[in-house]
Amino acid sequence: MYEGAEIFESWFKLQKEFMENWMKSQKDFMENWTEASKKLQESFLNLGGAKEGFASNEMLGAYNTWLNTMMDSSRIFTDEAIKIQETWKTSVEKQMEMSKEMFRNFSELSKQGTGKN
Repeated sequence: MYEGAEIFESWFKLQKEFMENWMKSQKDFMENWTEASKKLQESFLNLGGAKEGFASNEMLGAYNTWLNTMMDSSRIFTDEAIKIQETWKTSVEKQMEMSKEMFRNFSELSKQGTGKN
């Protein structure tokens, strides 16, 4: 039974590391994407500054508004997705702890049933 406990422990550890790495990589990706989008936006605005004219300024203003709205929406979505993932991770960790406890209890009952200590 001890080997089974080691297997469970190893599997739980791998699952926990996977969830933590997965959440961190998604968060890092979204932060990098947001930063890259800001730099792209600044580049477009700097290009537009050289061209004078009502139509181009109006178009750049509309683009700027659209991009800001998209980035804000993306940031809000990402924040909420991270909260959901953290809740899911906590639930899975609790479930894994319950499974470990059930395995321990089953092992103890099995030992008692066979007369082994």
